Amino acid sequence: MLEYFKKLAEDYHVSLDNVLSIALNRYGIILKDTTENRLRFNLQFNEQSSKNYFAVCVNTYLLSPFELKDNILFLENEEIAKVSDIEKDTCTATYFRNNKKVITFNSNSRSKCAGCKFCGTYSLSEDDSYDFSQKENVINYFQNLLKANNINGMENIENVTICTGCFNNEDALIDHLLVVNSAFKDMNFSGSLNYIGSQLRDYSKIKELAKTINNFGLYLTIEKFLDREKFMRLEKSSLTLEKAKDLLEYCSSLGLTTTFLYILGLDPLEAIEKYFIYFKDSINKFPIIQIFQDYTKEQEKYRIEDAKDIEYYLKARKILDKTYSNLDKKLWECFRSLYFTDDSYNLEIKR
Repeated sequence: MLEYFKKLAEDYHVSLDNVLSIALNRYGIILKDTTENRLRFNLQFNEQSSKNYFAVCVNTYLLSPFELKDNILFLENEEIAKVSDIEKDTCTATYFRNNKKVITFNSNSRSKCAGCKFCGTYSLSEDDSYDFSQKENVINYFQNLLKANNINGMENIENVTICTGCFNNEDALIDHLLVVNSAFKDMNFSGSLNYIGSQLRDYSKIKELAKTINNFGLYLTIEKFLDREKFMRLEKSSLTLEKAKDLLEYCSSLGLTTTFLYILGLDPLEAIEKYFIYFKDSINKFPIIQIFQDYTKEQEKYRIEDAKDIEYYLKARKILDKTYSNLDKKLWECFRSLYFTDDSYNLEIKR
């Protein structure tokens, strides 16, 4: 298989490390004598001086060619990388990206959210049972978080992205965004505050939010283009692609940062190309494309046949590059990405 990956790297003009990284996210790893089904770790490929951060599934795809033994990653018995800083993957409330300059804030118990067939958050441990309904709780939490990580105040954080399970309704979400924003203002935070989700839809309320929250961003969870109602909970699938496009265009007109999240491996390439182009002029930030992972063994049946092969992801990457050539990529934003290390983007990614 290594020779096949080398050929793909040559055919698609990407580094071998990129191909291996995509494959690692698609297949997950085999690890004997463990009950965990998700692990996070830093990985350093042979001949590379930098590390990439991964969060992958364990023993959920039994045909995976990757096996982890004594902190060494093997591809069909050939050593390809060293692994360090292994930890259990949970629904933890907060984690850092981009050398601790960026925070992902899971503020609404994702472990209690279920309904989308391709999601696996519900299968992780519930390490996210915090109460962030009051401003004082948010302030206390972040003060402790910064202190524990030797960060001298929120003024040293460039952006915070709120990534949550679904709220009861849009108003509850808006109330939460305002509470968090108020707490951050009291803490001298001047970076961008972003929301990942699809429950924010009322144009007039979004306009008011844009006036209240400086540097606000909407990262819309589109996730899938076809048969959305069969795969997604109603709170998400009820936002049609047409409504999503209009919403992104409106938010862009207000000066908000706009993009969308999409899970790659569930739709055919023809649909991907069609809808990547469809959303092209409605966003101002490179889309966050995530490789579909098998959180459970049963989820592999949702992956379309073409997506079982790594070439599918490289073809999708080629479409993505062509469609959004005017927008910059940020490697640290996604640990299930199509972009890790190549000639143009050879950066270290840390959580």
